[in-house]
Amino acid sequence: MMNVLSGITPGQDRGIHRYDLTGTTNASGAVTVEVGTEKYPQLLMAVEWIDGDLIDGVGAVLSYTDNASGVDHTLLTLTAANDDAWYYPSVLEQNETGSDRTTTTKDIVQGTRKLVISSGGDTKTGGAWVYTVEV
Repeated sequence: MMNVLSGITPGQDRGIHRYDLTGTTNASGAVTVEVGTEKYPQLLMAVEWIDGDLIDGVGAVLSYTDNASGVDHTLLTLTAANDDAWYYPSVLEQNETGSDRTTTTKDIVQGTRKLVISSGGDTKTGGAWVYTVEV
């Protein structure tokens, strides 16, 4: 049986996919990590923030760039990440006129995932694991 957290060819297994977006900051405390250019849409299920040895008060933005349109879409913004944590991002649903409802749904991710860390400290390591499932 195939381990669903290891490298799966998209379209072969509808299990959970984990993308490693961890890295080491430069001298100014910044790092950008990019991974994956999936051609199949996926739902964002969870983000595991791995603080590592990053300094307290880290700012980080998790986003993806859509393969077809080239549009960047923010999935999660952290303004003072200090500890390891789990996040379950979702987005507001809209009604047939485009107005926001009070209910939420999972975000669709299709493209290159990107994590930008600012002010993480000089040569410190940390980041996020992003969990998705194919639709």
